[in-house]
Amino acid sequence: MSRPLTTFTTSLRTSLPSSSSFLPSSVAGPSRLRLQQFSTTSPTQASKRKLLAKRRKAANLALQSSRIVPPESIDPVLGRVHYRQPSSRSSGPAPPEPTNKWEGCRLDRILLNYEQIAYSNPPDYAAGERPKHLLPGISQADADLLLGALPHASAELKYFSGSGSARQTQHGSASATFTSSSGTGVEEDQSKQSEMLMRILDLRNASKDAIAILNRQRVIDEFGAGKDTGSSSVQAALLTAKIHNLLSHTTSNPKDTSNKRSLRLLVQQRARHLKYLKRTKGEDVYDRLLADLGLERGAVEGELRMAF
Repeated sequence: MSRPLTTFTTSLRTSLPSSSSFLPSSVAGPSRLRLQQFSTTSPTQASKRKLLAKRRKAANLALQSSRIVPPESIDPVLGRVHYRQPSSRSSGPAPPEPTNKWEGCRLDRILLNYEQIAYSNPPDYAAGERPKHLLPGISQADADLLLGALPHASAELKYFSGSGSARQTQHGSASATFTSSSGTGVEEDQSKQSEMLMRILDLRNASKDAIAILNRQRVIDEFGAGKDTGSSSVQAALLTAKIHNLLSHTTSNPKDTSNKRSLRLLVQQRARHLKYLKRTKGEDVYDRLLADLGLERGAVEGELRMAF
Protein backbone atom coordinates (compact mmCIF):
# COMPACT_ATOMS: atom_id res chain seq x y z
CA MET A 1 0.00 0.00 0.00
CA SER A 2 2.91 2.32 0.55
CA ARG A 3 4.28 1.96 -2.96
CA PRO A 4 1.22 3.29 -4.80
CA LEU A 5 1.16 6.29 -2.42
CA THR A 6 4.80 7.11 -3.18
CA THR A 7 4.08 6.86 -6.91
CA PHE A 8 1.15 9.26 -6.60
CA THR A 9 3.24 11.84 -4.66
CA THR A 10 6.02 11.72 -7.23
CA SER A 11 3.61 12.20 -10.12
CA LEU A 12 1.97 15.15 -8.36
CA ARG A 13 5.34 16.85 -7.86
CA THR A 14 6.24 16.47 -11.51
CA SER A 15 2.87 17.90 -12.66
CA LEU A 16 3.18 21.09 -10.60
CA PRO A 17 5.29 23.97 -12.03
CA SER A 18 8.58 24.84 -10.43
CA SER A 19 8.89 27.66 -7.83
CA SER A 20 10.88 29.75 -10.28
CA SER A 21 7.83 30.02 -12.52
CA PHE A 22 5.84 31.96 -9.85
CA LEU A 23 6.97 35.42 -10.96
CA PRO A 24 4.92 38.66 -10.54
CA SER A 25 4.42 38.80 -14.31
CA SER A 26 2.84 35.33 -14.41
CA VAL A 27 0.37 36.04 -11.57
CA ALA A 28 -3.04 37.38 -12.64
CA GLY A 29 -3.97 40.85 -11.39
CA PRO A 30 -1.79 43.80 -10.36
CA SER A 31 1.61 42.98 -9.07
CA ARG A 32 2.30 43.88 -5.45
CA LEU A 33 5.81 42.55 -5.37
CA ARG A 34 7.48 45.02 -7.72
CA LEU A 35 6.32 48.65 -8.40
CA GLN A 36 7.17 50.30 -11.67
CA GLN A 37 8.84 53.74 -11.57
CA PHE A 38 6.98 56.23 -13.84
CA SER A 39 9.28 59.21 -13.13
CA THR A 40 12.56 59.33 -14.98
CA THR A 41 14.10 61.67 -12.39
CA SER A 42 15.91 60.14 -9.51
CA PRO A 43 14.46 60.77 -6.02
CA THR A 44 17.55 62.67 -4.92
CA GLN A 45 17.26 65.23 -7.75
CA ALA A 46 13.50 65.73 -7.12
CA SER A 47 14.05 66.37 -3.43
CA LYS A 48 16.75 68.94 -4.24
CA ARG A 49 14.39 70.87 -6.53
CA LYS A 50 11.65 70.87 -3.91
CA LEU A 51 14.06 72.07 -1.27
CA LEU A 52 15.26 74.94 -3.47
CA ALA A 53 11.66 75.93 -4.26
CA LYS A 54 10.75 76.00 -0.57
CA ARG A 55 13.79 78.13 0.23
CA ARG A 56 12.97 80.53 -2.60
CA LYS A 57 9.36 80.85 -1.42
CA ALA A 58 10.44 81.49 2.17
CA ALA A 59 12.86 84.19 0.99
CA ASN A 60 10.11 85.92 -1.03
CA LEU A 61 7.71 85.83 1.90
CA ALA A 62 10.37 87.25 4.20
CA LEU A 63 11.06 90.06 1.73
CA GLN A 64 7.35 90.92 1.46
CA SER A 65 6.88 90.88 5.23
CA SER A 66 9.88 93.18 5.69
CA ARG A 67 8.25 95.77 3.43
CA ILE A 68 4.99 95.73 5.43
CA VAL A 69 4.97 97.70 8.65
CA PRO A 70 3.02 95.79 11.33
CA PRO A 71 0.47 97.93 13.19
CA GLU A 72 0.98 98.68 16.84
CA SER A 73 -2.72 98.41 17.71
CA ILE A 74 -6.05 97.99 15.91
CA ASP A 75 -9.30 99.60 17.00
CA PRO A 76 -12.16 97.66 15.35
CA VAL A 77 -14.78 99.87 17.01
CA LEU A 78 -13.67 103.10 15.38
CA GLY A 79 -12.11 101.29 12.43
CA ARG A 80 -8.60 102.68 12.90
CA VAL A 81 -5.14 101.14 12.62
CA HIS A 82 -2.42 102.71 14.78
CA TYR A 83 1.25 102.48 13.81
CA ARG A 84 4.24 103.14 16.01
CA GLN A 85 6.24 106.12 14.88
CA PRO A 86 9.81 105.08 13.97
CA SER A 87 12.82 106.51 15.73
CA SER A 88 15.52 108.52 13.99
CA ARG A 89 17.88 105.51 14.00
CA SER A 90 15.45 103.03 12.44
CA SER A 91 16.27 102.01 8.87
CA GLY A 92 13.10 100.09 8.10
CA PRO A 93 10.19 101.26 5.97
CA ALA A 94 8.29 104.25 7.26
CA PRO A 95 4.74 103.58 8.53
CA PRO A 96 1.75 105.41 7.03
CA GLU A 97 1.04 108.88 8.29
CA PRO A 98 -1.43 108.91 11.21
CA THR A 99 -4.74 110.21 9.91
CA ASN A 100 -8.23 110.27 11.33
CA LYS A 101 -10.43 109.14 8.46
CA TRP A 102 -13.60 109.69 10.48
CA GLU A 103 -13.26 113.47 10.63
CA GLY A 104 -14.76 114.97 7.50
CA CYS A 105 -16.02 111.70 6.02
CA ARG A 106 -19.43 111.47 4.38
CA LEU A 107 -21.15 109.94 7.40
CA ASP A 108 -19.57 112.39 9.84
CA ARG A 109 -20.86 115.37 7.84
CA ILE A 110 -24.51 114.32 8.02
CA LEU A 111 -24.69 113.15 11.65
CA LEU A 112 -25.87 115.66 14.25
CA ASN A 113 -24.23 115.87 17.67
CA TYR A 114 -26.59 116.37 20.59
CA GLU A 115 -24.04 118.25 22.71
CA GLN A 116 -23.24 120.72 19.95
CA ILE A 117 -26.90 121.39 19.20
CA ALA A 118 -28.20 121.60 22.76
CA TYR A 119 -25.50 124.02 23.93
CA SER A 120 -25.22 126.13 20.79
CA ASN A 121 -26.15 129.81 20.71
CA PRO A 122 -29.71 130.60 19.59
CA PRO A 123 -30.15 132.46 16.31
CA ASP A 124 -30.73 136.20 16.20
CA TYR A 125 -34.47 136.26 15.55
CA ALA A 126 -34.57 140.08 15.43
CA ALA A 127 -32.17 140.05 12.49
CA GLY A 128 -34.31 137.53 10.62
CA GLU A 129 -32.19 134.43 11.31
CA ARG A 130 -33.80 131.01 11.36
CA PRO A 131 -32.86 127.86 13.32
CA LYS A 132 -30.27 125.77 11.54
CA HIS A 133 -32.11 122.51 12.29
CA LEU A 134 -35.78 121.91 12.98
CA LEU A 135 -37.61 119.09 14.73
CA PRO A 136 -38.00 115.73 12.94
CA GLY A 137 -40.90 115.60 10.50
CA ILE A 138 -40.59 119.18 9.24
CA SER A 139 -39.16 119.41 5.75
CA GLN A 140 -37.58 122.44 4.13
CA ALA A 141 -40.79 123.15 2.19
CA ASP A 142 -42.81 123.06 5.41
CA ALA A 143 -40.33 125.43 7.08
CA ASP A 144 -40.57 127.91 4.19
CA LEU A 145 -44.35 127.80 4.38
CA LEU A 146 -44.62 128.14 8.16
CA LEU A 147 -41.90 130.72 8.67
CA GLY A 148 -42.04 132.59 5.37
CA ALA A 149 -45.36 132.76 3.57
CA LEU A 150 -47.76 132.03 6.42
CA PRO A 151 -47.04 135.16 8.54
CA HIS A 152 -47.63 137.46 5.56
CA ALA A 153 -50.82 135.63 4.64
CA SER A 154 -52.14 135.84 8.20
CA ALA A 155 -51.31 139.56 8.32
CA GLU A 156 -53.31 140.18 5.16
CA LEU A 157 -56.23 138.12 6.47
CA LYS A 158 -56.17 140.01 9.73
CA TYR A 159 -56.16 143.31 7.93
CA PHE A 160 -58.98 142.47 5.51
CA SER A 161 -61.09 141.03 8.36
CA GLY A 162 -61.44 144.53 9.80
CA SER A 163 -58.37 145.20 11.90
CA GLY A 164 -57.37 148.21 9.78
CA SER A 165 -58.35 151.60 11.18
CA ALA A 166 -59.12 153.23 7.85
CA ARG A 167 -61.18 152.01 4.90
CA GLN A 168 -62.02 153.52 1.57
CA THR A 169 -64.58 152.51 -1.04
CA GLN A 170 -63.63 152.95 -4.70
CA HIS A 171 -65.80 152.00 -7.73
CA GLY A 172 -68.23 150.00 -5.60
CA SER A 173 -65.50 147.70 -4.20
CA ALA A 174 -64.25 147.84 -0.64
CA SER A 175 -60.49 148.12 -0.18
CA ALA A 176 -58.57 148.62 3.04
CA THR A 177 -55.37 150.54 3.59
CA PHE A 178 -53.03 150.51 6.56
CA THR A 179 -52.30 153.63 8.48
CA SER A 180 -48.74 153.92 9.72
CA SER A 181 -49.61 152.98 13.30
CA SER A 182 -51.92 150.04 12.52
CA GLY A 183 -49.56 148.60 9.89
CA THR A 184 -46.63 148.67 12.25
CA GLY A 185 -48.67 146.94 14.97
CA VAL A 186 -49.73 144.11 12.69
CA GLU A 187 -46.18 143.56 11.47
CA GLU A 188 -44.81 143.48 15.02
CA ASP A 189 -47.52 141.02 16.02
CA GLN A 190 -46.69 138.71 13.13
CA SER A 191 -42.95 138.91 13.78
CA LYS A 192 -43.54 137.88 17.40
CA GLN A 193 -45.68 134.95 16.30
CA SER A 194 -43.01 133.87 13.80
CA GLU A 195 -40.32 134.07 16.47
CA MET A 196 -42.45 132.01 18.85
CA LEU A 197 -43.01 129.38 16.17
CA MET A 198 -39.29 129.18 15.37
CA ARG A 199 -38.41 128.76 19.05
CA ILE A 200 -40.90 125.90 19.34
CA LEU A 201 -39.67 124.11 16.21
CA ASP A 202 -35.98 124.60 16.96
CA LEU A 203 -34.03 121.33 17.32
CA ARG A 204 -32.31 122.73 20.39
CA ASN A 205 -35.45 121.78 22.33
CA ALA A 206 -35.29 118.13 21.21
CA SER A 207 -34.14 115.20 23.31
CA LYS A 208 -31.39 112.70 22.51
CA ASP A 209 -33.92 110.19 21.23
CA ALA A 210 -35.38 112.73 18.81
CA ILE A 211 -31.94 113.59 17.47
CA ALA A 212 -31.15 109.87 17.10
CA ILE A 213 -34.34 109.43 15.04
CA LEU A 214 -33.39 112.40 12.89
CA ASN A 215 -29.87 111.01 12.38
CA ARG A 216 -31.31 107.67 11.28
CA GLN A 217 -33.50 109.38 8.69
CA ARG A 218 -30.59 111.50 7.46
CA VAL A 219 -28.43 108.38 6.97
CA ILE A 220 -31.20 106.65 5.01
CA ASP A 221 -31.68 109.74 2.85
CA GLU A 222 -27.94 110.00 2.17
CA PHE A 223 -26.99 106.35 1.57
CA GLY A 224 -30.32 104.87 0.48
CA ALA A 225 -31.97 107.77 -1.37
CA GLY A 226 -34.72 107.86 1.27
CA LYS A 227 -36.17 104.48 0.25
CA ASP A 228 -33.51 101.78 0.55
CA THR A 229 -33.18 100.66 4.16
CA GLY A 230 -32.05 97.03 3.82
CA SER A 231 -28.96 97.09 1.60
CA SER A 232 -25.57 96.31 3.10
CA SER A 233 -24.26 99.85 2.57
CA VAL A 234 -27.20 101.47 4.38
CA GLN A 235 -27.09 98.92 7.20
CA ALA A 236 -23.33 99.41 7.63
CA ALA A 237 -23.83 103.20 7.79
CA LEU A 238 -26.64 102.87 10.35
CA LEU A 239 -24.56 100.48 12.47
CA THR A 240 -21.57 102.83 12.34
CA ALA A 241 -23.75 105.71 13.57
CA LYS A 242 -25.04 103.51 16.42
CA ILE A 243 -21.50 102.45 17.30
CA HIS A 244 -20.28 106.04 17.63
CA ASN A 245 -23.33 106.98 19.68
CA LEU A 246 -22.93 104.00 22.01
CA LEU A 247 -19.16 104.45 22.26
CA SER A 248 -19.57 107.94 23.70
CA HIS A 249 -21.89 106.46 26.35
CA THR A 250 -19.56 103.60 27.30
CA THR A 251 -16.60 105.99 27.48
CA SER A 252 -18.36 108.17 30.04
CA ASN A 253 -19.79 105.09 31.84
CA PRO A 254 -16.98 102.49 31.90
CA LYS A 255 -18.84 100.15 34.29
CA ASP A 256 -21.79 99.68 31.95
CA THR A 257 -20.96 96.11 30.88
CA SER A 258 -24.33 95.53 29.22
CA ASN A 259 -23.83 98.31 26.68
CA LYS A 260 -20.24 97.17 26.14
CA ARG A 261 -21.57 93.79 25.08
CA SER A 262 -24.08 95.51 22.80
CA LEU A 263 -21.23 97.51 21.30
CA ARG A 264 -19.27 94.33 20.53
CA LEU A 265 -22.32 92.80 18.85
CA LEU A 266 -22.79 95.90 16.70
CA VAL A 267 -19.15 95.79 15.59
CA GLN A 268 -19.45 92.10 14.61
CA GLN A 269 -22.70 92.75 12.76
CA ARG A 270 -21.13 95.62 10.80
CA ALA A 271 -18.20 93.38 9.85
CA ARG A 272 -20.61 90.79 8.43
CA HIS A 273 -22.42 93.39 6.32
CA LEU A 274 -19.11 94.73 5.00
CA LYS A 275 -17.89 91.22 4.17
CA TYR A 276 -21.11 90.49 2.27
CA LEU A 277 -20.84 93.79 0.38
CA LYS A 278 -17.25 93.02 -0.61
CA ARG A 279 -18.22 89.58 -1.90
CA THR A 280 -21.25 90.73 -3.89
CA LYS A 281 -20.42 94.26 -5.09
CA GLY A 282 -16.66 94.09 -5.58
CA GLU A 283 -13.55 95.79 -4.27
CA ASP A 284 -14.28 99.27 -5.69
CA VAL A 285 -17.68 99.63 -4.01
CA TYR A 286 -16.24 98.18 -0.81
CA ASP A 287 -13.32 100.64 -0.67
CA ARG A 288 -15.59 103.57 -1.51
CA LEU A 289 -17.98 102.67 1.33
CA LEU A 290 -15.09 102.33 3.79
CA ALA A 291 -13.95 105.84 2.86
CA ASP A 292 -17.51 107.17 3.30
CA LEU A 293 -17.75 105.58 6.76
CA GLY A 294 -14.25 106.60 7.87
CA LEU A 295 -13.02 103.01 8.29
CA GLU A 296 -9.78 101.23 7.39
CA ARG A 297 -9.44 97.77 5.91
CA GLY A 298 -7.09 96.42 8.54
CA ALA A 299 -9.53 97.31 11.33
CA VAL A 300 -12.69 95.67 9.94
CA GLU A 301 -11.29 92.51 8.32
CA GLY A 302 -10.08 89.31 9.92
CA GLU A 303 -10.29 88.63 13.63
CA LEU A 304 -11.73 91.54 15.61
CA ARG A 305 -10.20 91.93 19.05
CA MET A 306 -11.66 94.62 21.30
CA ALA A 307 -9.93 95.97 24.37
CA PHE A 308 -13.01 95.80 26.62
